[in-house]
Amino acid sequence: MRLDSLDLTDDTAPLVAKVTLPRFLAKFPRSDEELWVADVEVRRSESVIQRFDSIFFVEGAGLVSIFGIASPDGHPHGLASDLALEQQSFITFLRQENAGTERLLGPVIRIFSSHLYYSELVVTKAYLSTRGSSLDAGVGYHDPETGTYVTHVVEVAFSERGI
Repeated sequence: MRLDSLDLTDDTAPLVAKVTLPRFLAKFPRSDEELWVADVEVRRSESVIQRFDSIFFVEGAGLVSIFGIASPDGHPHGLASDLALEQQSFITFLRQENAGTERLLGPVIRIFSSHLYYSELVVTKAYLSTRGSSLDAGVGYHDPETGTYVTHVVEVAFSERGI
């Protein structure tokens, strides 16, 4: 069977993210970190596109991450309540996408080292690509084996070979 003849449903198609040109907002006080904002589209097919306006990213110390990803509950500290809840909802959406992919693929998904943070990494890579940046990606995930929340740096140059 040829690959182009496969009929991928919305649930089985790979996750794709598109990020608008990020806009600089502010530098964090007493830190080298900067706050950026961009709109994000996430899709698995042309028919189902999720749009998220004004998603915040943090750049600093050689990496970029989705603002709030360092918190186990995805809540970014320091934002106004309504903005923080929208950001948290976006992170929750990405984590649900990870869980859905794991349910769909089952144990085979574990052959990919990034299966616990795949959606976050897809969005962060899209951000980096739009910015033309070579920073690494910061991700966060709940480790089911230890029961702890882990933050992790993914060297983007090495993660290009696969998920």
